[in-house]
Amino acid sequence: MATTLARIARKSLTTSTAFSLKRHFGTEAVAAATASTKSITPSADRVKWDYRGQRKIIPLGQWLPKIAVDAYVAPNVVLAGQVTVYDGASVWNGAVLRGDLNKITVGFCSNVQERCVLHAAWNSPT
Repeated sequence: MATTLARIARKSLTTSTAFSLKRHFGTEAVAAATASTKSITPSADRVKWDYRGQRKIIPLGQWLPKIAVDAYVAPNVVLAGQVTVYDGASVWNGAVLRGDLNKITVGFCSNVQERCVLHAAWNSPT
């Protein structure tokens, strides 16, 4: 009985020591990994994304597109020329609004859906 008790005690000591070592080395590995990611310096050719820079607002002659503060215009939208987007309006991904021939107005709380192309003729404004 005493030998089995001693064997159980030895076994519990070795497993608890191994468990604590694994836990200790595991946390050291995680700490080393996070320290190595913190010390990475960005390279000169890496670009920090600024989605406002992707939106193409193209002035044509004297006309510059106007966007209200409360309007949503997706990052990959092209607005060119006489385009006005009013409050609460939204222009979604991939849309192109060409106001080169006549003016285009996206009114209050209206929207232009994905990948639409709006172009006005000479004699009929939208």
